Amino acid sequence: MLYDVAVIGGGPSGAVAAAELARAGVSTVLFERNFDNVKPCGGAIPLGLIEEFNIPAELVEKKLSRMRARSPKGRVIEMRMPNGYVGMVRREKFDSWLRSEAEKAGAVVLEGLVNTIRPSANGFVISTLNDKVPPVEALRIIGADGANSKTADELHFPANELKVIAMQQRFKYTPSIRKFSDIVEIWFDGEVSPDFYGWIFPKADHLAIGTGTEDNKYNIKALQKRFIQKIGITDTPYLDEAAKIPMKPRKSFTAEKSILVGDAAGLVTPANGEGIFFAMRSGKLGARAMIEHLKKNTPLKNYEDEFRKLYAPIFFGLEVLQAMYYRNDRLRESFVAICADDDVQRITFDSYLYKKMIPAPWSTQMKIFSKNIYHLIKGS
Repeated sequence: MLYDVAVIGGGPSGAVAAAELARAGVSTVLFERNFDNVKPCGGAIPLGLIEEFNIPAELVEKKLSRMRARSPKGRVIEMRMPNGYVGMVRREKFDSWLRSEAEKAGAVVLEGLVNTIRPSANGFVISTLNDKVPPVEALRIIGADGANSKTADELHFPANELKVIAMQQRFKYTPSIRKFSDIVEIWFDGEVSPDFYGWIFPKADHLAIGTGTEDNKYNIKALQKRFIQKIGITDTPYLDEAAKIPMKPRKSFTAEKSILVGDAAGLVTPANGEGIFFAMRSGKLGARAMIEHLKKNTPLKNYEDEFRKLYAPIFFGLEVLQAMYYRNDRLRESFVAICADDDVQRITFDSYLYKKMIPAPWSTQMKIFSKNIYHLIKGS
């Protein structure tokens, strides 16, 4: 059968794209390699995303407005979100719901690992490993298949330049672990991660603990083990997870007949590693550009231009922040000290909730700038 669009990858970016396409009357097939796949992910989503995509309350296992930042020397800064919360979701349930929404909208959802993508007279022929699904033909393709995107490789997109390897373990709540059940903790500590951070995210029935580091640079298992030791947890995890995360957008993620969205496009922010929001937004923006392309022959690059216009300042700002403060423990200590400032917290959380750069009064900007200069000098 010939489809208008094949979406390869059934995570948040691909599922949102498929649903958007199908609702517009575009014949769509969505490939997901494994319906039971457990994606290693903290599962934190901002309030703005929950509202925009009408995420059901039952999928948001926790609504957390409290957070702790911990420095290498053990300094703890308590923070609160007065205007919203971080929602915690479990990716296997969340992704499954998103795929079901795509199917309800009219997309054909297939389970199979895409193996080859070959040009055809009409567009492309997609084959799956061991021919689990008969070959499918599509006029256009949306690649949503993660950091190690087969779509990107097959269609010769520029490589992902920077990948982080992340590891996470799940712990059932026990009396010793339950004290972490109502607050997010972020550890800025070189023993936990020399170039990223460690996280403690509570869910409904378990605690997710993880860390990340640049791929092939440090031993992620040793870092995770040290993190668990420093937290003081002696319980045994019931699930270990690991995955690569692209921390920089590809030089290009659009072509004449295909686009990449989500992790496949490298759309995970530096410094905080947030991917779900940008995955779903890119899936929506990419699908809308694809619809316009099919109906009016507009260039698919309109999608990339719009995404960069909306979010490039956020990516750039977080890249600078990571470059400045994640280099050593003295600078991480200074970074946590800055987090104690009420204005910093307000601007950070208000920007986080809806992914918009929130302007501050000139006097506030100068105060924050001066504090940054002071702490950078102090930590160097």
